[in-house]
Amino acid sequence: MSAPDSGIDTLIGRVRRRALVLAGIGIAAGFAFRWRSGLSLTITAAVVIFSFLVLEKLTERLVPRQAKPGFRAVVPLLLVTAASFLLLALVLWRWKGFDPVAGAAGLSVVVLAVVPEIWKKE
Repeated sequence: MSAPDSGIDTLIGRVRRRALVLAGIGIAAGFAFRWRSGLSLTITAAVVIFSFLVLEKLTERLVPRQAKPGFRAVVPLLLVTAASFLLLALVLWRWKGFDPVAGAAGLSVVVLAVVPEIWKKE
């Protein structure tokens, strides 16, 4: 039996869903503008979202629960995040068509997903 969702779990779920929706909208807009912009935004948004998912799994280990995920559950996410950072470094280093404005928009997806939580009244 798993523990019921706490307020933090609900908050993280809202931020995760909002980040995915914002990334999807931004990627669609980027591809509508230019394919290089869409690809640049996709790559950077993927890096940030994977990092957020790893952070989420790592913080689950800190919260007392009945069933804690083992470290083996986090290893694949850490590997994917490391690979995404390597891909981003390779793209920034080698691809001359990288759109820095779209890349910055992709990097800010999670931040933009958190902002409405600041305005929310409890």
